[in-house]
Amino acid sequence: MENKKVVFVLNEYNGHGGAQRVAAILSEEFIKDGHEVSILSINESKDEDSYFTNEIPVTVLHEDNYRAGLPKELSSNLKAFRLNTVMKEVIRRKQLEKRRKDVKKYFEQFGDSDVFVIVVQVWGMQWLEEVLYKKNIHIIGQSHESYAAGRFTKRYKNILKYYRQVSKFLLLTQKDEESFQNEGFQNTGMIYNPTPFRDQVDPEKLFSNKVLVSSGRLVEGKGFDVLIEAISLIKEELGEWKLHIYGDGPERESLENLIKILELEDHVFLKGQTNNIEESLKKSSIFVLTSKAEGLPMSLIEAHSCGLPCISTDCAPGIREIIIDYKTGYITPVDDAHLISRHILRLIQNPDVFNQFSKEAFQSSLKFDRSVIKKQWYELFEEVGGYKNDTINQ
Repeated sequence: MENKKVVFVLNEYNGHGGAQRVAAILSEEFIKDGHEVSILSINESKDEDSYFTNEIPVTVLHEDNYRAGLPKELSSNLKAFRLNTVMKEVIRRKQLEKRRKDVKKYFEQFGDSDVFVIVVQVWGMQWLEEVLYKKNIHIIGQSHESYAAGRFTKRYKNILKYYRQVSKFLLLTQKDEESFQNEGFQNTGMIYNPTPFRDQVDPEKLFSNKVLVSSGRLVEGKGFDVLIEAISLIKEELGEWKLHIYGDGPERESLENLIKILELEDHVFLKGQTNNIEESLKKSSIFVLTSKAEGLPMSLIEAHSCGLPCISTDCAPGIREIIIDYKTGYITPVDDAHLISRHILRLIQNPDVFNQFSKEAFQSSLKFDRSVIKKQWYELFEEVGGYKNDTINQ
């Protein structure tokens, strides 16, 4: 088996974000097949754990944790005598130029060997300009949000600037790939995020747990207030059923107050962070996602990978590439608490429907299996690097 060199470029290698988690899963698979994996991290989070194993070498560009602001135009700020703004921009440019040279030196360690550089977030591209056109450096850019969610952001402008130039620009859904092709991109591709686990639980056991579950950072955009409202609409019909919400964030106090106002203390529980989401899912029954905007939610993929039927808002094209409506779960409009509540009742009051959805959900999750996704990555490496890998058929 020919040894390959893979570098993940991350904004921050540590922390528990979805980008880090997916990169860690892929790293495990590549290392298992004998490839060399390393990480180039722009910054690092203070006192945060990492999903990556200690055997993976990590290089942090800004070891002093310097965090550059957004670029500023010099002349207009000089004319307006915004001298502090001008000074910060000069420092930012000097830092950027210095770190670009550090990146160039970093890649010199590989000599003329092919290196597959996976840029997990477009922000990291500005540091790679020195190596963008080196023949042995094959850059694969990723976007983990939907086209619609990112369309009017600074990230989108950076995608237009940088990702047209890379070997491959990967999206998470077919719809998003089509959207960027319509913008004139000629180098797009699509690969799903892999599930970190896939273990079917007996549908009758799942149903007997009588637990609705949701997870994510407790912020306004996740719509947990809508989910709690949906529970309030059917609390008389819930019986022994409970709702467990995993995650922490700035909206925790507001959600606690909402639970009290709606008198749901016996039905809704904020469980905080969990270090083992797989076990939490296996002790649950139905996953509910009420976000306003998503990309390809790992939470739904993980839930289906344990056999949980899912109810989700139609908050991104990726939702319909995970859930098959009325077969593995239900899809509702964003913010529609009444329809969410009715779909919950359909599943908790009909064990036969639940069992069928559970079996179909697990079967549908096969396309997110680690081995399936790994094979697609090896095919991509072959495409952009022009080689044949012995592991491609494993």
